[in-house]
Amino acid sequence: MDFGTAILIIALVIIAVVLGVGITLAVLISRGVLGLVNKSKPKYELAKRNALKVRAQSTGGPVGDIMKQRIRLQESLDATQRSLAVAQSTRQYTGNLESIFRTLQQAGTVLEHQLLVAQKEPDPAVQEVYAKTLGGQVEQVTQTSAGVRNALAAAAAPMTDVDVKDLTRTLEIEATMLKNWSATYTDLGDD
Repeated sequence: MDFGTAILIIALVIIAVVLGVGITLAVLISRGVLGLVNKSKPKYELAKRNALKVRAQSTGGPVGDIMKQRIRLQESLDATQRSLAVAQSTRQYTGNLESIFRTLQQAGTVLEHQLLVAQKEPDPAVQEVYAKTLGGQVEQVTQTSAGVRNALAAAAAPMTDVDVKDLTRTLEIEATMLKNWSATYTDLGDD
């Protein structure tokens, strides 16, 4: 092997190592940045909601009403999403509640956009019409959302006294049967 070939091979190895280290660093950095973004997103959303709450309390008229409707809508949908997540994590039967909630989320997204348009409307008279019209729709979504949470709570109802009494009676019968079985087979062993 001549000197030029050796230098070419060494250069290619160095380039491969540098490229490998560069790609590895890029992947690690991007994952770290994405991790930070994912961790900070809920905090950012919470800060936005808290700012909206403060503005809604300090703003009067139809604009304040529209902001309060946005808050009610967001809080109701978030509460239902958390309830469904807990039910799913405990493997509670949810039936069609997930699909109902997805439909509610879609309706909530549409309502949120309409409420934003209403909030930015320059004419207070038109804002008043928006507030009344959208207020009824927000109320329907929040009531349905609460209905989903109530259905989850009803499905997770604890055992009643009747269930426990039946279980206790069955346990007593089983214990008596095991006691009699043990006595029977113990007596057979004595022969």
